[in-house]
Amino acid sequence: LFFLCSTGSHDTMTYCLDKNSAVSGNESKVVKFLNKCMPCIVHPIIMKWSTTQVLTVTEQLEAGVRYLDFRIAHKANDPSMNLYFVHMVYTTITVQDILCEVLRWLETHPQEVIILACRNFDGLSKRLHCHLIACIKETFQCKLCPRNVSIRYFF
Repeated sequence: LFFLCSTGSHDTMTYCLDKNSAVSGNESKVVKFLNKCMPCIVHPIIMKWSTTQVLTVTEQLEAGVRYLDFRIAHKANDPSMNLYFVHMVYTTITVQDILCEVLRWLETHPQEVIILACRNFDGLSKRLHCHLIACIKETFQCKLCPRNVSIRYFF
């Protein structure tokens, strides 16, 4: 039995929110309505409130972060399989690009362990969710924790 203490970042990907992005489909009708009626006032407030990180993923990892809080989303009306991150608005960078960035960091730091906490899944169909899992498996391959290892964590 061992305990792992780790530093994490909340809403890891909010450093690259798209200023031109629509408000997420998961947001309340009130927020979407206000943003539609008064975008010059409401959208900057949403952006300021949504941004919880200023460092890139690599910079966060270099600073000691080992728990990454990924809120995954698919943009409404987007016919592609591209997945993004979301915190009220979508990011400019795709999930696949960030997975590759994390992999590059891990390859230069082979003794490190990173926990990817993927959640929310805004707008993901079963097909897109399977696509996300395939991307994670394809990107990290043997670097993933084996299924027979039990990991318990507490917050």
